[in-house]
Parts: sequence; C-alpha cells; structure tokens
Amino acid sequence: MFLKLQNRFMLVTFVGWGFSALFLSWPIGQSSRAFLRLAQFSPVAVAAGSAPSSTIRYVSSTGSDSGDGSSAHPWATIQHADRFVRPGDTVMVRNGTYKGDITLASSGVTGQPILYKAQNKWQAKLVGTGKGDGSAVVRLGGGYTTIEGFDISGSDANGIILAYTGTAASFNRAIGNYVHDMITPCTSNSGTAIETGGGHNYVGITHNDMIGNLIVNITPYNGCPGGHQASGLYAEIPYSVIANNIVINAGYAIQAWHAASHVTIFGNTLVNNLRPITMGAGDSPGGRVNDYSLVQNNIIYNSASTAIAETGTTGVHNQYVNNLIYRGDTSIRLNNGLHATGTINADPKFVNNTGTAAGNYRLQPSSPARGAGFALPGVVADFNGRVRPQSGLTDLGAHLFGETR
Repeated sequence: MFLKLQNRFMLVTFVGWGFSALFLSWPIGQSSRAFLRLAQFSPVAVAAGSAPSSTIRYVSSTGSDSGDGSSAHPWATIQHADRFVRPGDTVMVRNGTYKGDITLASSGVTGQPILYKAQNKWQAKLVGTGKGDGSAVVRLGGGYTTIEGFDISGSDANGIILAYTGTAASFNRAIGNYVHDMITPCTSNSGTAIETGGGHNYVGITHNDMIGNLIVNITPYNGCPGGHQASGLYAEIPYSVIANNIVINAGYAIQAWHAASHVTIFGNTLVNNLRPITMGAGDSPGGRVNDYSLVQNNIIYNSASTAIAETGTTGVHNQYVNNLIYRGDTSIRLNNGLHATGTINADPKFVNNTGTAAGNYRLQPSSPARGAGFALPGVVADFNGRVRPQSGLTDLGAHLFGETR
C-alpha cells in the first residue's frame, strides 16, 4: 500500500504481528526528524499471544517426549517440540528448569509465526551447559519464530542467537526475556546475551528484533583485558529493531556490526555498561555500510567509555536524536561530520537505581526524561506492555512514566 502525503511517500507492508514501513522524510516532531528505511517494528502490545495459532502445544519439566504435547500430556523438552510444530503454532512452556543448548529448525510463515513462550514470564528457566564460540542456550535456524518470556542463563557463550546458520532465519524475535549472569569466552568473538545472528556469513538474513528484554551481568571471562568485550544486544544484519530493553552491566550494551544497517535503537535504558551504544559495520561479509540507522529516546547512565560511538564503516544518514546521557563518560563520537541532536545531560531520576536487576528504572515525577522525546510509529508499547503514543511527545527510556507494575 502506497500513500502520498505532502510529496512524501510511505510504503506500509504488514508482516506477521508487526509491520514494515518505508518512511521518506517523515517528520516526527518539531525539533527532530527520524528517517527510517524499511525498518520492521515489532509491537510489544500485540506480541504476547496474539498471533493466529493452529495448535497450542505444551512442555513441562514433569512431561514426557513420548506424550502428544497436549495440556494433559505435555512434552518434556523444547527440542522435541521443534520436530512437530507448524506455522501458527504456540509452544507453551510451563514453570520449571530446563536444559538449554536448544537448536530450533522449524519455521513459521508470514502471518503465522511460531511462538515459544514461557507460560508465566521468567518462570520457565533455560540453563545452558555448552562452552566456547558459537554455543548458545537457544539458537534458531528457521524464520518467523519468537522466543518470549524465558529466564536464560548458563555457561554458553551466548543466550539467544536468532539466526545461527543458513539463510532462512529472518523475521525472528526475542521478546521479554531475562538473560543474565553469563560469562562469555575471552576470544575474538566473545559472546552476547541476545544477537540477531548472521546465518551464513551475514548474507540473506534480515528483520530480526530484540524487544523488551532485561539483560544483566553479561561479562567476558576475567574481564578479557585488551580483548573483545561481551555484548548485551547485538545487531549483525539489516533492518533490526532494538526497543524497550533494559541492559545492566554488559560490555557493549547495544552493538551493531558486520552487515548491520537500517537499525532502529529506540527507548532503551542502559545502566553501568562499558560502552552503551556502538554503531558500525565491518569484518565479514565485507563491503557493507551501516547507514539509515536511528538511535532515539534512549537513557544511558554511567558509561565507562564513550556513551555513543560510530566505528567502522558508517553512512551520512544515521541519526542520534533525543537521548539522555548522565554520569561516567557522556561523550558521543560520530563519523562523517554527524552530530547528535536533542541530547540531555541530566540525572534521569530513576525510582530506585541500584545498578542491579533489583532496581526500579521507572521515572520519578521530576525526571527530565518525561516528555523529552518524540514517539516513533510502530513501537506501540513499553517494557511492560503499556501503550506508547504513536505521535507527539513521549518519555525516554524503556518505561513510560506512571507504570505501577
């Protein structure tokens, strides 16, 4: 569907639970403009359990893989469920602790994704036992699949890899997971809490999103002095959305590299990280430029090094708009003569900033982050699912003011 508005064109293509949108010179406020190119937004408000579903399957720590996956006879493992799910199916995982090191190969289709969901948020715990480069608690080889609401930890190098092989693993999403206390290898690759993955050499994979996750204590072995730091959220492909996440104590809280471009980093809260936001492209597959990416409405607190940095090969259309940066290193280093606009350097006034997962990172009434940014159409809910405005002013960070949950 094409709409022509004041000599600007907008292409809207509905995909799955979200939508893809082409905005050309699309104004979102009087003092700032966001230019997105085919960025898929993943609305959190409709993400939880609203997809059309053919069948609901069940997994239980007291189940058996010889069962039929029904509520009365649940399976014992998510890995077994992967053999039987079809597009549109939901796999509901009951409370309990499960072995990680799960590889999912099945794919959904447009409008009928596969959903793996903890029945009660963070009460289904996936614990990885693998080690070394490429190991992960959960990794995906198919597309149109969502991993939602799990507690993820363990000895693996990575928590969730949304595309670990091939070229089929596009339009995957990690939503509302708690990934924590992972020690990544001190190697050239290190590890991540959640990453888009790149499939086969970062070619042919797009639109993998990370929405509303809590990431805590993702650090490399022994601090890895002089080596590659761990990442909280890592975009390696085009058209990824990283929104409404909270990242506490990671190396690179949010990083874009390899073939990343057209990346949207919106409404995140980043606390006590080495480097909060790093935007760039480089290494494999080579010849890529990170351009038309957007960093907007984020709160950065107590950065150990450059708060926002461009590195590698970047374009002239990236935008850095209405971010709040306070304490630690508040510097911004951009390429190509670019400048951030609307930056606020002031205490965000969290309700209870402990610097840990136990903190309360909602905003106090006097917070300068209230009403300090502009809404981004398509990002329709905050960290806890509260509806975000789709136009006009909005709050910065993962939480809208006034949340009680």
